[in-house]
This record gives sequence, structure tokens and C-alpha cells, in this order.
Amino acid sequence: MASQLVTSPNSAAARRPIGGQFVQWCVRRRVQISVVVFAALIGLDLFIFHSWPRDIFKPADPLAMVSLALVILGLLIRAWAAGMLRKQKQLATTGPYALVRHPLYFGSFLMMIGFGVLIHDPLTLWVIAGPLVWLYWQTIRSEEQRVAKYFAKDWAVYSAKVPRFIPYRLVRPNFGNWSLAQWLHNEEYQAWIGSAVALGALKVWQVFG
Repeated sequence: MASQLVTSPNSAAARRPIGGQFVQWCVRRRVQISVVVFAALIGLDLFIFHSWPRDIFKPADPLAMVSLALVILGLLIRAWAAGMLRKQKQLATTGPYALVRHPLYFGSFLMMIGFGVLIHDPLTLWVIAGPLVWLYWQTIRSEEQRVAKYFAKDWAVYSAKVPRFIPYRLVRPNFGNWSLAQWLHNEEYQAWIGSAVALGALKVWQVFG
């Protein structure tokens, strides 16, 4: 979960119109939807287009190295944020949260770009980019509305000076409040395990596909 709040799956669903319920259904299942979309992309490339991903162990391929670096950078940003995020206890405003309001999603975005380039299918990636951008934009909007209500006074000041998603200023890195226990509590290790499995699968696909 990337939100600053812990929310119930059925929170406010009864009061929403059908369209709003569908959006919230997509928001709650964004991770599963993302996995299915990327799995479908890989299936098309593997069985229909017979394409091969880039080799993550080939230093001579600059795009492969940049893509791998983006995945690792995204994981590090997410780890930094997850170790400082204390849901519903306080509004996170330091560390990566001083750069952007949604560093976990920013890290995920970098990882998606990295994996997308590694898959090496620009045409299909453009097709799935639209739905995924829409999905995560709706997620960010929904979460900001909830956080603004829960931390009303602090959020007004924070959101006025920190950009939503694209950092436009540098801040000094702050790791003072980072906690391994909090990182574990937020289950961020799942992103590392999932990325390792995905990179391993790409290598197997690249060799035996």
C-alpha cells in the first residue's frame, strides 16, 4: 500500500455512483491489474510476436543498463519512503516526501519504465501506457482526497509547497527517521522480491524464449 492512510476496501462505496464505484474498484486492485497487464504484454511478446527482452547482464547494451538502473533506483526510492511512512499516525513530509507527495508511486513509475524498456516492445507498451497512467492518476487523486480530510491542517500547508509527482527542486537527503522495522511493517520487501523474480524471469525468457 502506498497511501498515508489505511483504508477499508468498502469505504464510502455505498455512497458513490456506479462510475465512481468502478474507479474505486480499479484503485483498490491497482497492483493486481498492473501485474495482469504486464503478464498479458509478456504473453503477447512471447507467443504472438516472438520478441526477446533485453539482456540485463549485457553491459554493451546501454538501454539495458539504464533500464536496470531505473528499476534499482525505483526500489531504493520506495524503500526510503516506506521506511519513513507511518500510516495514520503522522503526515509524512520529510525525506522523499519533501521531494514529491507520492514517492512510492514515483519509485514504481521508474520501475515500470525500466521493466517496460527491458521487455523491448515499444508499440505494445504505448497501448498499455494509457490505461496504467489513468489507473494510477485515479489512485493518487483518491488518496489525496482521503489524506486531506484526515490531516486537514497539515495537508494544506504541505500540498502547497511540495509537488504531487514530478520533483522540481532538490532537497538534502534525510534518513534520520528511516526505520527498518517500519520498512518491514509496510511490507516493502515484497517489491524487492517481486522485482528479483521478474528480472530472473526476463533473463530466462531472453535465454530460452
